[in-house]
Amino acid sequence: MGKYETNVEFMQLPENARSRALLKGMGYTTQELRRPRIGIANSWGDTSPGHVHLRSLGDAVKAGIWQAGGTPFEFNSFGSCPMDIGKHGIRYDTAVRDIVAAEIEAATYLNMFDGLVMISSCDKNVPANLLAACRLDIPVVIVTGGPMLAGRYEGQDTDTTTLDAACWAYGVGKKPISKEKMDHLEDTVCPGPGACALLGTANTMQCLTEALGLSLPGVSTTPAVSAMKIRQAKQSGRRIVKLIQEGHTSSKIITKESLTNAIQVLHAIGGSTNAIIHLLAMAFEMRFDDDISLEYIERLGKKTPCIANVRPSGPYTLADFDEAGGVQAVMKRLEHVLNKDVLTVTGQILGANLEQVELRESPVIKTLEDPVSEGGLAVLSGNLARSAIVRPTVIVEEMKQHRGPAKVFDSQEKALEALRENIIQPGDVVIVRYEGPKGGPGITEVFKVIGFMRGLGLESKCALVTDGKISGFAKGPFICQVSPEAAEGGPLAVIRDGDIIEMDIPNRKLNVLIAEKQLQERLRNWKPPAPRVSDGFLTVYAKLANPAEKGAGINLRLD
Repeated sequence: MGKYETNVEFMQLPENARSRALLKGMGYTTQELRRPRIGIANSWGDTSPGHVHLRSLGDAVKAGIWQAGGTPFEFNSFGSCPMDIGKHGIRYDTAVRDIVAAEIEAATYLNMFDGLVMISSCDKNVPANLLAACRLDIPVVIVTGGPMLAGRYEGQDTDTTTLDAACWAYGVGKKPISKEKMDHLEDTVCPGPGACALLGTANTMQCLTEALGLSLPGVSTTPAVSAMKIRQAKQSGRRIVKLIQEGHTSSKIITKESLTNAIQVLHAIGGSTNAIIHLLAMAFEMRFDDDISLEYIERLGKKTPCIANVRPSGPYTLADFDEAGGVQAVMKRLEHVLNKDVLTVTGQILGANLEQVELRESPVIKTLEDPVSEGGLAVLSGNLARSAIVRPTVIVEEMKQHRGPAKVFDSQEKALEALRENIIQPGDVVIVRYEGPKGGPGITEVFKVIGFMRGLGLESKCALVTDGKISGFAKGPFICQVSPEAAEGGPLAVIRDGDIIEMDIPNRKLNVLIAEKQLQERLRNWKPPAPRVSDGFLTVYAKLANPAEKGAGINLRLD
């Protein structure tokens, strides 16, 4: 990368008077147009609670930028929440990451921003911000919107998973609680704005943004409704101006070493399986993918125990996690294995930031000697998959090694229909295929399948194997992101009902127990199904998407 230069002098040339005149049409003054131009990409909107509060954060960031001598220009990217589970819209869920990243990339170049503050909260918007930071080698600060507070019901903390157990049961014809009680839960589990109060994908990615050094210490876990969040946004606005003055661009912060730190934090907090495809997409974007691979993530996982006793792996909420010290406390626990010389948006290296952190005993963030579990995420392989992802912390011990007959479904919808009709029996291994990056298309979120299994009481008796992805909310023996996917002719495409599937999480194995000769014969005779989608953006995604093991993003590289 060459020396970072701002656009300030260029924009003062007489030939650019037209551009200045247009900006003055919005009320900007000559003096303000002589300052660094700083974009604010804000995903504020009314479509989800994770984004509804972000307008005030945008105002606070602007205040900080003005205070520090910059000139802010705010624009919107749409906020996404994967609520449309099991319907066509969910196929856009992963693709949204690439759409929003491209939108921010284009807006930044079109408007000649010297620096960028990105504000978002949820599953795909935070990863989109991270991808945009990879592409745009300019100073960047990310302000994450923070977690939602837990709800309260009958004296207990609640979150959306409290409601899930009941609503999924209704989906398969069961009534574990009255409709009146479910309505009351519906009214209480989401008490206000923010990302759902557990380590689902949204909060996992917020935490990893802080671990990467792209947001200020403490930002990721400060509750969405806290006045501290406003103060952090102002500080972030001031900090982006300083980063421009210091010449600290995103490529100085997003390095192999900082990505390695983020992977170790992911394992230590027991975060969502979806985080893996986002980290791999970043590695691909930065051309680190030869070094940062699934095998590398697995090696780090074997020596990084899960120490965050936070839902869904433990009983505590994100507010508890924040009070216990959040990401900075986790990194302090891992200090001896982290790369402490990496630069962060504070302008200091990680080691200097961690010198300010005081550890205290807490049941929420445990010690490395007394962890929640041995590892937060694991990568499986075998004759059924070159790679597949599982979250051991949410699986009961007796299901970590399991053999059972396959029940095969060529879509999420067909699997849901079978669950409604009670076709799945204890011991079965549910195969949901053609839901990967190209098959879905969009590496579909098939969380509802595991939800319906839970509604039938099968989450500790059956397993799920899919080339789609699974929400960070899910509990149970699910194996996802199987690669190669079925639509690419992977072994998952030729599994038949009754084939015995072996999952062995301690030994990292996923196999179908048939003769190799028979498996190869089936693969030779396989023919791809017709595409599910024949128009619209998803056809572009299906043509260009990388496999899950490379991050499932649109491949924009020409080399």
